[in-house]
Amino acid sequence: MIRNSFNFFLNCTSNLNYDQKVELIFANNQDLTDLIIILLLNIFVVFFISKFIYLKFNNKSKKSLNEFFFTYNSAGLITFLLCFLLSNVKLDLGFALGLFAIFAILRFRTETIKVKEMTYFFVIIGVSAINALSNDNASIVELAVANGSIILLLYILEYTISRSSTE
Repeated sequence: MIRNSFNFFLNCTSNLNYDQKVELIFANNQDLTDLIIILLLNIFVVFFISKFIYLKFNNKSKKSLNEFFFTYNSAGLITFLLCFLLSNVKLDLGFALGLFAIFAILRFRTETIKVKEMTYFFVIIGVSAINALSNDNASIVELAVANGSIILLLYILEYTISRSSTE
């Protein structure tokens, strides 16, 4: 299949020399670099939120919490990739808000999920959409500050809640 696709590509570009074909394949090298850097940032932030904040401050022995851990990381990755790869289609803000609407509808169509788990789900989707859709508008430092502020706020809130519940 891949060989057939590559042969089709070579046949369609038969009037180009080898260097032009290689340049055509890797024309968006900067976009690939941006994707990798921002994707790694997003994976780190989503993993940090779900592992070191959500699981730390909630009862880790529950099997359902580990399922949420899986769900948060999977949804974060898919949301990021959808938003990043479709960001050139001019769906930016409407697309991101549409994702929120879809998951809000799913909230009422599935089994009962606690408000806290759903809030974390929205945070993960929001972080992933912010990271993906800001690829041209913000530097990596600005994204790191935005993501860091979200992590810091979540940690402070969870710490305050856990501390007040033990007193």
